Amino acid sequence: MKTVWRVFAYLKRYPGLGAGTLACAIVGTLMVIVFPSVTKWIIEDVVRANRPDKLVPLILIATVAFLIQHLFNSLRIILNNTFEQKVIFDLRSDLYSHIQLLPLRWFDNRATGDLMTRVIEDVNSVERVLIDGIEQGVVAVLQIVIVVAVMFYWNAKLALLALVPLPLLIAGALAYTLTAHRRYRLQRRAASNINALLHDNLAGVRQIKSFAREREEHARFNRASDQLRHATLVVMRTWAIYSPSMSMFEAIGALLVLGFGSHDVLTGSLQLGDLVGILMLMAFLYDPISRLHQLNQLVQAGRAAGERVFEILDEDAEPGVKAKVKSVAEPDRFSRLKRGDTREAVSFPYKPAQPIIGDIRYDDVSFSYTDGLSALRHISFHALPGTTTALVGATGAGKSTLVNLLVRFYEFDSGQIYVDDKPIRDYDLRSLREAIGVVTQESFLFNGSIRENLLMGKPIATDAELWRAVDAANARQFIERLPEGLESVVGERGVKLSVGEKQRLSIARALLKDPPILILDEATASVDTATERLIRRGACSTPAAP
Repeated sequence: MKTVWRVFAYLKRYPGLGAGTLACAIVGTLMVIVFPSVTKWIIEDVVRANRPDKLVPLILIATVAFLIQHLFNSLRIILNNTFEQKVIFDLRSDLYSHIQLLPLRWFDNRATGDLMTRVIEDVNSVERVLIDGIEQGVVAVLQIVIVVAVMFYWNAKLALLALVPLPLLIAGALAYTLTAHRRYRLQRRAASNINALLHDNLAGVRQIKSFAREREEHARFNRASDQLRHATLVVMRTWAIYSPSMSMFEAIGALLVLGFGSHDVLTGSLQLGDLVGILMLMAFLYDPISRLHQLNQLVQAGRAAGERVFEILDEDAEPGVKAKVKSVAEPDRFSRLKRGDTREAVSFPYKPAQPIIGDIRYDDVSFSYTDGLSALRHISFHALPGTTTALVGATGAGKSTLVNLLVRFYEFDSGQIYVDDKPIRDYDLRSLREAIGVVTQESFLFNGSIRENLLMGKPIATDAELWRAVDAANARQFIERLPEGLESVVGERGVKLSVGEKQRLSIARALLKDPPILILDEATASVDTATERLIRRGACSTPAAP
């Protein structure tokens, strides 16, 4: 239940919407008892007493009650949907924000497809708990309380008979709840596994085709799909036993009331109108109980999904993070900046209070990705600001690892790294990374236009600054050759461009950022020698952006 309570803790952020939803639920539910009451009065006061003059007023009362009920139900649904969508937005936003703050080592042990499943599907499962938990759960409980109270007021004996199946219903619900968690957890895990496999295969479709592995990968996919099928069938088979059993117990109560109530009518101890009214109330009693059973199923699914969501939220952020990334207002501000509105340019992008010059010193640094297997041992060197330092070594010697430690993608085990004679762990992580530009051998471009990819380096850059960086990276020629120039869409991971073109755009993006520390990690490995010389000459001669 801890997970469920953590989900509902988000509801406290919007007390007005919660109170409005509850008020509409109470008013709408109160109207439920009007129609059985009117039916009882019509049978007793109109039909049996032969008073047709009372028929129209009673019908009008029932009509008004129906109108009020449906009006407040409509308003409740609107308020509740607004309520739960705000809560789900907050939960998904918090989850994505926290994912961005997690250390890179954490991502090394997670499949991208699994993370996508948690952010999208698992959060949606939590959403179903909120929808049905608030809308159906609260309404169902209120309706049960109100209907039971009226039944006891009319006839305590028949009310008790209607509640005879209640212990069985409670026992069945407890048995299902206590055993459901493992089933739903296995189902969510199987769904996550198939999504992870699908993501990998779609990303590596060229490799699959080049090695003619379509049949084997299809078999792998079918195995993962079969695991999901089996896990889902286990859930559904249990539900197939649970749901009809609960309906059978409810039928026992209805039969008891019908049998004893009919006997009392025949003996004259009960009016026919009272029996009909109570039988109608029983329909309003067992209907919300059935909804609670269905809600129990959704709660168990949401509980398993919520555990996977909060498992990420409970992970520790990477060291050096002082504040969470602002995730709500920043997209709109970025859009305004792209349209040329620079009124907020003074605060975006972030700049440290004390500018970093770029004096880098490694002092006896050691590091290992896994215990017992050292990647670096006792490394020391000094890179002065305003100079070019080259790191030369065989593949796997640790050159990229040195870069990863400088930007704090990973935390070194011993020794110290200084920037401007200050330990890098004393810097705010964002201010440190703002001062460093890194271009890796494997260039990554987002599925957007060339302009959008370049603007990641400096969101408020002018066209003149963009083209200056493009020229420095020797990328103007191929950009101007494209039909839409800077507005050309590069495709997922830059698939529409060659490897060399992607590298040149990555270099241009880093040059546009104009950081005091620029690192090229084999960034020109995929371009020819002549182009490499032009890029190096342009990178060294590019003036600092104003």
